[in-house]
Amino acid sequence: MKKIWYFEEVDLFELLCPYKYARHIEHNPLTTYHKNDFLFLPNEEVTTIYLIAEGKVKVGYYDEDGNEIIKTYLTRGEILGEMAFLGYHAHRDFAQALQDGTQVCKVNAEQVRELARSYLPFSQVIYKKIGDNIRKLERRLEILFFKDVNRRLLELLKDFKELYGTPCPHGKGIMVEHALTQQEMANLIAVSRKSVSLTLNRLEREGSIELGPGKFWIKRPEFLP
Repeated sequence: MKKIWYFEEVDLFELLCPYKYARHIEHNPLTTYHKNDFLFLPNEEVTTIYLIAEGKVKVGYYDEDGNEIIKTYLTRGEILGEMAFLGYHAHRDFAQALQDGTQVCKVNAEQVRELARSYLPFSQVIYKKIGDNIRKLERRLEILFFKDVNRRLLELLKDFKELYGTPCPHGKGIMVEHALTQQEMANLIAVSRKSVSLTLNRLEREGSIELGPGKFWIKRPEFLP
């Protein structure tokens, strides 16, 4: 299992905080959220970068008609609010806990900017994180251009394979462990949960994948576009 603050081969916690984990937690206890609690809302002042220790958080915004648009889901070891690093003064999105007991480590944005000025590796990681988030959003928009539900889901599975996939021993496919429910997968590609369920079950019957809780096994990687 990856370390709790591990991201792209860099220990983010060590970069964000120059002190040992236990000492940091002693002086900066983790903040615990209940299900549906908001970490922040649109237009609230940007003061903090958040590191998710436990649980799951969704990030999105509201369109002109008040509809909720989901941009991404984040889980343990991921960060949000990194735009504070660039000096943004207000959040454009909301962040909401999806599980009871979601725990978050908060780091003051000004401290983060100061660390970035004095510590190049951290600055590089944050810029990479921002770039990765932009690419993920662009990729999601590309997926939404496909009108066919099957193609949208296949493209999402392909992204999951690249993000979370681990080759199985002896070349027997790829194991993909993720933290999303079928409803959350449906939210990301703007289709119904029933459509996702029916398509996944069909792929399983065809022998392309094998489903499990929070994971799936790609038995035939070549079936993905």
